[in-house]
Amino acid sequence: MLGRIAFLGSGAFGVPLLQRLPDLADALLVISQPDRPAGRGLRSRAAPVASVARERGLDLVTPPRLRSEEGRAALAAFGPDGLLLVAYGEIVPPDLLQLAPRPPLNVHPSLLPRHRGAAPVAATILAGDAEAGVSLIVMTERLDAGPIVGQWSVPLTGREETPALEALLGTLAAEKVPVALEAWSRDALDLVVQDDGAATYQPAFSRRDGWIDWRRGADEIDRQVRALQPWPGAWTTVDERRLHVRRAHPITGLPGLPIGSLLPGQPPVVACGRGGLVLEVVQPEGRSQMAAEDWRRGIARDHVLLGGDAAPA
Repeated sequence: MLGRIAFLGSGAFGVPLLQRLPDLADALLVISQPDRPAGRGLRSRAAPVASVARERGLDLVTPPRLRSEEGRAALAAFGPDGLLLVAYGEIVPPDLLQLAPRPPLNVHPSLLPRHRGAAPVAATILAGDAEAGVSLIVMTERLDAGPIVGQWSVPLTGREETPALEALLGTLAAEKVPVALEAWSRDALDLVVQDDGAATYQPAFSRRDGWIDWRRGADEIDRQVRALQPWPGAWTTVDERRLHVRRAHPITGLPGLPIGSLLPGQPPVVACGRGGLVLEVVQPEGRSQMAAEDWRRGIARDHVLLGGDAAPA
């Protein structure tokens, strides 16, 4: 058995591993983000990890902040042998990194040192990487920079979208990480120092990051569409109203056409700086997702120009 584990997690990436831990740990405390308003109705919604913990009747605490009195008290009362963080969404204070006798561990969905930061799965797609992966590292005060305990990779087809790739990597973590945790419980970790010179970093995205610059190549824009799902989504403007591009694919050719022009006919194709982007699924502002062909038929003119030279403020 793995001893007393404090599992710090919130996002869906951590759910498959969490589901395995009750059978492996002597005792398990789950710490997750508190319920927050979400969706158009702003109804209170639990984080995926918190939802699963409640369904399974696990010991769960959702402090407003990990560094809060409630969070610190819960950890101290539990007395963990080790901390395991998986997509928790908050930096662990330095003193809490020293709370347990074992080194604190973090499961990160990228092949570190590549794609440190808040959005590693999207960064993997944006960069056009040939493979993705999961890294298990020792947490230190430097973000995602601790020594590597274990690392596992999967090849990419080049058509992945962030939600599906995150789910695949979560399943990979649930399969591979428990073996390394067994060595952790025996104080037998084999550590590899990261190469800081090879590190890349991806901060959290803002809505502005989703704006499509049609002057870029269609391959780059295609990666943006696939990477920035569901938030902030890749978007452009039509007649000063936002249009999200939810699914698309690139094509070559289309020389000499005005950049950003929506070609007449079906399927809808947008001229890019290099090549064109075939629109498959779009979401007009204030409406539900729809087939791009249906949306195009609703525009009663042949010549349409998308976006502009700069993102709206």
